[in-house]
Amino acid sequence: TAGDAVELLNIDVSSDESVQSAAEALTAKLGTEKLYGLVNNAGTGIMHNTPPTEILDTNTRGPRRVTDHFLPLINQDCGRIVNLGSGGGPNFVKSIPNNEDKQRFLEPMSESQIEDEIKNILNTNDGRSAYQGSKALLACYTMELANEHPNLMISIVTPGYIKTAMTIGAGATKEPHEGTVSIKKALFDELPSSGWFWGSDGLRSPLHWMRSPGEPEFDGVVNL
Repeated sequence: TAGDAVELLNIDVSSDESVQSAAEALTAKLGTEKLYGLVNNAGTGIMHNTPPTEILDTNTRGPRRVTDHFLPLINQDCGRIVNLGSGGGPNFVKSIPNNEDKQRFLEPMSESQIEDEIKNILNTNDGRSAYQGSKALLACYTMELANEHPNLMISIVTPGYIKTAMTIGAGATKEPHEGTVSIKKALFDELPSSGWFWGSDGLRSPLHWMRSPGEPEFDGVVNL
């Protein structure tokens, strides 16, 4: 067991007040110490049967809320941020029929640009599009964040299709511990660049189609 090595800090990532309160509590706890890493793992969708508004607020805005409040606590010389994405993100981008629209999701987006895309996705009133789109937008936010903070190593990863309450009854086969490969890589390995998307097997993956474990690593060349 982790024992005293782990402390629970309750956060509702959909609430500005909750995130701020958690950040203040941790600030008081840390004193002059700094955090090495932040992993934005909270998410909803699929079998949770949550409405599209809640999916996008949790999965896309949630990591921004947490990062905005916790960023001052992170070591600016060697800190890392890991956002939990999904293969659903690349699937969403792949489904966009227009290459010009598709290209937007392969580049960093500002907060206002992301909010415009959230409105477009909500207009579909479709839970699947909301979940996949929320993860595609999270990748765009990750790239923007990496550009804004070049001293930090910031990544987005997919853990794989893991058996959790969010996927129960939806065909997930991997146990939770099997979903840590890409997270541990993004936290602890020497990485060639910030802002990249890492697959569940720890290999670089594209944002415009879903690369499966065992397939060749993405070489960074985009052909739409």
